[in-house]
Amino acid sequence: LIRLGILLTHSRPLHPQTNGKDERFHRTLKAEVLAHRHFETLAQAQAQFDHWRGVYNHERPHEALSMQTPTQRYAPSPRSLPGALPPIEYGPDDLVRKVQQGGWISFKGRPLRVSKALVGQPVALRPCIEADGLYKLYFCHHHFHSFDLR
Repeated sequence: LIRLGILLTHSRPLHPQTNGKDERFHRTLKAEVLAHRHFETLAQAQAQFDHWRGVYNHERPHEALSMQTPTQRYAPSPRSLPGALPPIEYGPDDLVRKVQQGGWISFKGRPLRVSKALVGQPVALRPCIEADGLYKLYFCHHHFHSFDLR
């Protein structure tokens, strides 16, 4: 997503009220599929989930959708995915490191944990103007971590 120029945002950890639509979905799933049921096998549970997904998306009206179903409101995106991801580019003043196995980079003689999700990808460190020894870490346009080497 980041390489496609999409901005990622994260909700506050341990605050379910910031994920209202997810919490509402889980409440409905629990009430309509899981409550008072015991499944003998995973296959039985999956069959119930599959059936419910069809009802939830194609038959059941949703108050938040003006009593329409999700399939009635769905519209495919007018943008298509590219055949290949765009190249990762950083500025000439960026300090670029390739993320190694386990999600680590080496910077100024120190091992720094970045993210296992970025193994094999280049990341950029940029010094902060506010404080000497403080660096911001970027993947493409996305700032996702800071390191204080002081």
